[in-house]
This record gives sequence, C-alpha cells and structure tokens, in this order.
Amino acid sequence: MARILNVISAVTPMGGTVTKLRALMKASRHQHYLYHPGYDDNRLEIEAEIPYYASIGVSASYGIHNRNVWKHVQEIHRIVREHGIEIIHFYFHFENSFAPLLRLLHPKVKLIRSIVGFDKELPLYRRTLVGVGLSAVPNYVFISQYIKGLYERTFPLLRKKRTRIIYNGAVNVVLPKLPLQERKWLVTTSGLCERKNVCVLIEAMNLIRNHYQRKDVRLYILGDGPEREKISALVAACQLQEQVVLVGYTNDVPAYLDQCAIYVHPATTEGFGIAVTEAMEMYCPCIVSDKGALPELVKDGENGYLVSAYDAKEWAEKILHLWDNETLRLQQSEASHRRAVQQFSLQSFIDSHDQLYDELINTENK
Repeated sequence: MARILNVISAVTPMGGTVTKLRALMKASRHQHYLYHPGYDDNRLEIEAEIPYYASIGVSASYGIHNRNVWKHVQEIHRIVREHGIEIIHFYFHFENSFAPLLRLLHPKVKLIRSIVGFDKELPLYRRTLVGVGLSAVPNYVFISQYIKGLYERTFPLLRKKRTRIIYNGAVNVVLPKLPLQERKWLVTTSGLCERKNVCVLIEAMNLIRNHYQRKDVRLYILGDGPEREKISALVAACQLQEQVVLVGYTNDVPAYLDQCAIYVHPATTEGFGIAVTEAMEMYCPCIVSDKGALPELVKDGENGYLVSAYDAKEWAEKILHLWDNETLRLQQSEASHRRAVQQFSLQSFIDSHDQLYDELINTENK
C-alpha cells in the first residue's frame, strides 16, 4: 500500500476535479493524504472542508501562505517526512510550481501531475513558469487524448515523459426508474456560455418545429450562464416556448436524464465531457459535436452520432432519425450504458489510479 500526498489548490467539491479526488481517496486501496496550498481569502472555505476528510480517513492539512512557494514546500517537506510519503500527486499549475524544489529535497519520492484542462489564454511569461514546473515532474495523467495533444504541442517536453490517459468517472448518476421506451425528452446539460453552443440546438428545434412540422419533440436545457438571455430571446423569436424549456440550474440532473430519450451536446470545445458520460451511464444515446474530446466518448452510429458543431440542419436530421427509430434508439441506449460502465465509470477511474500508483512504487525515478 503506497502513501500518497495529494496537493491541490482547488477546495470545494463544486468543481469536478475535487469531487473525483474525494471519491478516489475514499475508495482507493492506498493510503491518501491531502495538502491545500491556501490563500488569505479562502481560509474559512478550507477550514470548513477539513472535517470531511477526517470522516473518510484522510489526514488533511493546509498552509495559508498565498503564493509563497517556499513556505508551501516547507509544509509539504514536513508532511513527507512525518508520514513517509512515497508519491506526491499535483493537480493544477500553482502547486506544480513546487515540483522542482520538492524533487531536490526528496529525490526518491515519485511525482505525478494530473492535467484536467487547458488554458489557451495563458500569457507567455506564465507559460514559461508553467513549463519549468512541468519539466520537474516525470509522470502525467491526462483526462483525454485531446488534452494530451494540446499540451504536447504547447509543451513539447511532455512528449518525453511517462503519460497515460485516465478518463473522468461519472459521479452524478442513479439507476433509471422509467422504462427506456417511455422516455420522451431531449436533454442538454450546459453552462450557458458561447463555447457550449446551445444556440445551434434552438436553430435545430426551429427546423424541427417549423420546417419538419413536428410538435412532439421537446428540449430541456439544464444549466445557467451568461448566454441565458440570448438563448431565451432566440426561443421567443422562433416561437418555441412550447418546445424548448430553459430549466436553469438544478441539483437533480438524474431526474431529467431519467426522462431523456436522446442527450444532445453541441459544445465547440470540450476537454472531456463529464455531462455526456453521466448521460451515457443512464442509458442515453448521445448526439454530440465532433469537437474536442467528444469523439472519444461517442462512437458514431454505435452509442449516438457525431455532428458538425454549427450545422443546425444536421442536428435536426440526426435528432429526428433517432427519435423516429425506436429500435435503433434502444440499441444505442444500451450501447451507451455499456461503454460508460466499461470506460468512464467512477470505479474505472479509481481502479486506473490505483494501478498507476502500484506501478510508480516499482518504477525508478528519472
């Protein structure tokens, strides 16, 4: 059993990374520890979360040192010595900046970094600093082939590192209650921002209602964001108030997925697509754009379809094709669930990390 120190600057489980890490630490067969590099303005937030980790048997600590890298390194140095830490696992760029000093202090400790997204707006000077931190870490986990490709093009040094893909595990799922044959809704779950491209679904629904003369298709949009007013105005302009429902933010996504005949996801870029895998695990065939990591989740014609992101006519045609063919839709529903359980389940996420830790303990540092 390895002793692993997770170093993560994100705090609350509102973000997917913290949620997955909590699940991993709770279920892993290895012994996990946690260190939060904190700031003056999130001290109370961190202190409120610490008791949770004690409840799942994880020794958690924090340091309120803002961006003082050396003081954070000293805290981690103490934890490594006190608990005999064998692996340090970083999650974001800030804590990755501790890696060069920690590698000097603890040359036998294995260092690993999970890459959970890509910041294309990173200024040149920040990119240089990030590169220094990345160079000190020998082992990398990427959440998709797409993200791996972006990082290796931006930081070519990563091509010489040990890397692997571990897909995120779906968390927000329950066993379906409604028979698949009785599902009647289109559903999308999205932060309503430009890159989520929800407007193309409104245009597709306009074609379905006014060109194909179909009133039986209804779309539920879950989520909120800066484009809500724009989307609402487009729905009104197309007179689709009976066909499109803006639900807003909801804590009960599984209840909507239980009614979902087809899940649609038109994002123009996606580092992974956890909402898609959650829909897949709940037996939803998925029509998604052909952008980002989405083609890694949906196999065209097997558990859904890949569609050109901005082509409203193609979206409308694929939706109706699947909507009107119940036998095909049910086949793809089953295929979605199988694929999610095999590749994108929370258990698969945990098992893959445990296997990685096993391998690292038996691997020499480079």
